[in-house]
Amino acid sequence: MSIWQDKTIEERIAIVQNTALRTNIEDLAIEKDWWVTITLKALFSTSFSEFLLFKGGTSLSKGKWENIDLRRFSEDIDISLSRSWFTETEEKQKLYPFAKCENNNQLKSLRKASREVIFERLSPELNEQLAKLGAKDFYVENVKSIMQDGVEIPIDTDRDPVVLNVVYPSILDETNEYIQPKVKIEISCMSMDEPFENRALTSLIYDTFNEVDNATQCFVPTVLPIRTFLEKALLLNEEYQKKSPRSERMSRHLYDLERLMDTYSETAINDSELYKSIIEHRKKFYHISSVDYDSDKREKIKIWPTGEIENLFRDDYKAMIESFIYNENPLTFDQLRERILLLEDKFRENT
Repeated sequence: MSIWQDKTIEERIAIVQNTALRTNIEDLAIEKDWWVTITLKALFSTSFSEFLLFKGGTSLSKGKWENIDLRRFSEDIDISLSRSWFTETEEKQKLYPFAKCENNNQLKSLRKASREVIFERLSPELNEQLAKLGAKDFYVENVKSIMQDGVEIPIDTDRDPVVLNVVYPSILDETNEYIQPKVKIEISCMSMDEPFENRALTSLIYDTFNEVDNATQCFVPTVLPIRTFLEKALLLNEEYQKKSPRSERMSRHLYDLERLMDTYSETAINDSELYKSIIEHRKKFYHISSVDYDSDKREKIKIWPTGEIENLFRDDYKAMIESFIYNENPLTFDQLRERILLLEDKFRENT
C-alpha cells in the first residue's frame, strides 16, 4: 500500500502534473483533492465515524454516482454529526438533555455543545488519524474567528456548522486565490441523517495512477444525490430572501443543479415524502426569521437569482469556471439561466 506523499517532492510534482494533464484539471486542484481524500479517510477513521455523514457538493463529485458527470473540482468537505451521538448512552443523555431538540433554546445549547465536542475531541482525533495514515507537515485548525475588513471577529459559540481547516504546505510554485492550501471542513449537528449509502472514495491521483495512492481509498456513508439536489435548490431559494444574500462561491449550486437535472431531478422532485421532510427539517433546525419556508414548496420555489445579485452570481460563475470546472465546454452564464428556469418549471409541473 502506498500514498502519494511518501514520494520525493520531485516525484510528487511530476505525478500531480501528469494527473493534471490527463484530467484537464489544474495542478493545485489535483494536489488539494489528495488532501480532501485523505482527510475524509481520517475523519471516518475516528471514534466518531459511525455518527458522521458525507454530504454536499463534494459528495456528488467524490461519490462517483451513476449518471453524474459533475466535471468540477470540489474543495471543501461538508459533514453531518448525528444528534444520536449526544444521546447514545444514559450518561450522554444526562449530560446533553437538550439533544431532544424540542425548542429553540435546546437547539442553541446543542450547537454550543457540538462546537465544544468537535474542537476538543474530534479535531485532535482527526490530527492523530491523518498522521497515522502518513500525512505530513499539516496542522488541524479550529476556526474560532473570521476576518472582516482587516478585523478579526469571533464566531458565535452557537454557530452551526463548526469549521475545521486542515492546513498543508503546497509543493507547487503557482498560486490561485480560489484554491488555498487548506481543506475546509464544515461539520453540522443540525443535518438530517437519511437517506445515504456507502460509497468508495478515491483521489484523482489514484484514479490516474492506481499504484501510487492506493492507501487513501475509503468507504464512506454518503448522502444520496436526490437529497443533495433538493437541499441545493432550497438553499438558494432561502438565500435570496436574506437581507444580504451571499454570492461568493454560490454559483456552484446552480452548476450542480444543472448537471443533475436530466438524471436525478425527476426522482427528487416527485419524492413528496422526502421533499416535505427536508422542508420541515430546515424550518425546525435552520429557522431564519427572514425566510418564508412556505416558499420552498414546488409551486413557489425560486432557484435563479434576480436583480442586483444576478450580476454578482455572474462574476462568481466566471471565477468558478476558471478555477474549478474541467468541463471543456461549460455552459455560459446565460445558457445556465435558461436551464435553471426550465428546472423551475419542472418543479411547478409537479405540484
